[in-house]
Amino acid sequence: MLSTRHLSRATLTLAATVCLTGLPAGQAHGTAGAATEPPAWKRCATTAKDWPVANDAGTECAMLTVPMDYANPQGRTIKIAVSRLKATDLGRRRGVLVISPGGPGISNITAPASYATNGLGTLATDHDLIGFDPRGVGYSDKIRCEEGSPGEPPPGASAKAKAKAAFDQMAASNKRCTAMDPDFVRQLTTTNIARDVDAIRAALGAPKISFYGVSYGTAVGLTYRSMFDDRVDRMWVDSVMPPIMNLAAMDADTDAVGEKSFERFLTWLAGHDSEYHFGTTAAAVRTTIFALRDRLDRKPLVVGKETRLDGGWVRGLLGVNAGGWTASARDLATVRESGIPRSARPDPAAAQVFGFDDAPLGMNTTQYNAIFCNEGTGGRDFEQVWADAQDRRQRFPGTGGRIEFSGWCAGWPWPARPWQPVKGSSPLQLSGHVGESITPYSWAVDAGNAVGGTLLTIQDDAHGSLSRLPCAAKAIDFFRTGRTSEGTCPGVQ
Repeated sequence: MLSTRHLSRATLTLAATVCLTGLPAGQAHGTAGAATEPPAWKRCATTAKDWPVANDAGTECAMLTVPMDYANPQGRTIKIAVSRLKATDLGRRRGVLVISPGGPGISNITAPASYATNGLGTLATDHDLIGFDPRGVGYSDKIRCEEGSPGEPPPGASAKAKAKAAFDQMAASNKRCTAMDPDFVRQLTTTNIARDVDAIRAALGAPKISFYGVSYGTAVGLTYRSMFDDRVDRMWVDSVMPPIMNLAAMDADTDAVGEKSFERFLTWLAGHDSEYHFGTTAAAVRTTIFALRDRLDRKPLVVGKETRLDGGWVRGLLGVNAGGWTASARDLATVRESGIPRSARPDPAAAQVFGFDDAPLGMNTTQYNAIFCNEGTGGRDFEQVWADAQDRRQRFPGTGGRIEFSGWCAGWPWPARPWQPVKGSSPLQLSGHVGESITPYSWAVDAGNAVGGTLLTIQDDAHGSLSRLPCAAKAIDFFRTGRTSEGTCPGVQ
């Protein structure tokens, strides 16, 4: 799924070398040619340190070497970690299905093992399931750079002064982290990840691939299709990213959907007053929650050295979908009584280093920021970010102004180079969820208008839920026959 951060990252010998044609980066075809040798697959459970899939006897792993900068294919190279589950019925095998279940900032390499056991698992009989860690995360090459804490603001500081301090801290962190390896960070883009997917295709010797993407994985997929349409067999994208990353617009879209969920949350909390004690009517609950929000803005609850629970923390809990209401209510009630909620208790930092000899788990914040800032417009100017946030607070009093996507690009050293989706002719199915706020339904509509395809509307507010639903059968049929689906589908209840 699209990882969100408003609540609180000796190497295996390379397995394949990709030969490139030397075309400029802007030219789609021929970016990656055939591999000189097939990947040297080894069992992930015995090859990759701390492989997180218990009792996994089937998934194989390999390393693939690709150009760091596809505009300079003879220059520096990096390694991409790839995984595979081979089709269990070789007599029915119809090809390769690459799975990209989300991000940015998080590992995707266990996707084949995960999807083999969910609602799409029957595809493992006739498809090789392929996963990979995108450049910058997991077992693939990356850098590790922790964001610093903004520290305690001076007593009496205004909300704007506090926001400016946090913005300046993020700018300092971005400056420090990008300076560790600026050439590498500059090449952490969705466009390059799409080129890496084509390098994987070439290394597998597959003329075409099918692709299943969720959340940020949809951006990878649609970018790949825009660049390599003739190399796509079939593609399904669920909980779709917008065709253009305008960070301010993305913030507004998520706040708008979150505000609708907040209004339903108020009614739900009123019906559970005997448990959480926020009030017996939606109006009373609103008053109580806003009073808590304002109290925390005046005097945040500080947890350890890194975590401050303030009014922004409250807003982050109010726009969640129905599946998160119980956790939000519990955390709000705990903080109301000056307790520390479970979600805010610090966890030990997970190590993130290079290659299969080291554990990959945890969020890589440098890659997360790079993906949004190298290709997303906005977020560089504090006065504009602040003005946008105030406008959203006026329009969406419960959830507005959380400064999410745009908040990570403070001081980013390079201008945005947005991806450029285009229409294609390969079979494409999109699915959007009418009530979700992580990737709002309107983004799926906008993406379909930009790239084509058929849109299936799922009647729930759950992010990326297709693989858990009975209508996952539509995706199975699509990958086997190419039949697309319009209309609606029942969602998570």
